[in-house]
Amino acid sequence: MKTNLLLMFLTLATWVQAQHSYLSDRRFYTPDELIGYDFKPSVKEVPNERQEELTPGQYSFGITHTNLYVKGEGLEGVYNINNMQPEDYGFKLTLMNARDARLQGHLKVILNKYGMVETLIFRRSPSDKETIFYLPAIPGKLKDEEKAYFTDRGELVFEEPDSIWGKKFYPFFRVHTLDKVQERLRMKDSTSISFVEEITIEEKEVKKKKKDKDSAAATVDSLAVDAATLPVDSTAAASPDKKVKITKEYFVVVRSIVQFEDGMREDKSWKHQVKRVSVKEDEQAGAQEERFQWEFVNDKKEKIVLYLNGDHTVSSMIIEDKKYLMRGF
Repeated sequence: MKTNLLLMFLTLATWVQAQHSYLSDRRFYTPDELIGYDFKPSVKEVPNERQEELTPGQYSFGITHTNLYVKGEGLEGVYNINNMQPEDYGFKLTLMNARDARLQGHLKVILNKYGMVETLIFRRSPSDKETIFYLPAIPGKLKDEEKAYFTDRGELVFEEPDSIWGKKFYPFFRVHTLDKVQERLRMKDSTSISFVEEITIEEKEVKKKKKDKDSAAATVDSLAVDAATLPVDSTAAASPDKKVKITKEYFVVVRSIVQFEDGMREDKSWKHQVKRVSVKEDEQAGAQEERFQWEFVNDKKEKIVLYLNGDHTVSSMIIEDKKYLMRGF
């Protein structure tokens, strides 16, 4: 399991190798929110000695429940996390090298007032000096492009379940809940979640010789439409021998361009049919907290849940083993 997680981190690093992790990418309020995150700083400093700029991914710090995976010259290794606790400056992880118990050190995670990580201070062992790593601010041009592209938390309003069909949003983060890995999405990933209504119109002949008889009504869900006799055009309307059956079906569709380890990319979509939507409310939650939970139910018993803030704006969504976060978390 540890090896799989490390491979996942390395794979994700190749997906985003052209970019560092920016300090505004994610906010952290509790130590457990660090789990699954992979920090890629832009500057390394050994106090009173030297400072150097780093290429994206030259150094990285990936955090799991039990280990810190460090990549980078002179520091690379797997370090057991003995403790992870909040401090006045942010969080502190106390560490021990998995292969050499003498190498006991720490990683200090320094937050600004917005809960964003500005610096990482790493010490491999008591005999080593602390090394400071700085996370960069996102470049202005990229910030403007991403603001226009991604859906911000608090941006998109859904007042009622019926209002979502035909709508789409673009999440900023994807959390793989089984592997505990956080994936920062990029515009080139083209990841979107759509709420699709599909209408099927079927024309049928009416048998003249048989009179209407009572028949068992088909059981339909709360989102389906019963068969109805409607004219398709003026010709059909003039003929009593035809009737039209209109059926509506509803789907949640996830689309994303996936890149594999060999560099190949594939545009993939996952389509989940919805039978009904159930609504729950946490009356203790505030306007900017996740107050409403809309559960999309289907026959496969898949877990599909949309979370809205108290003002009915989109916050996050869970689809099976993936959690999607809007920009601003």
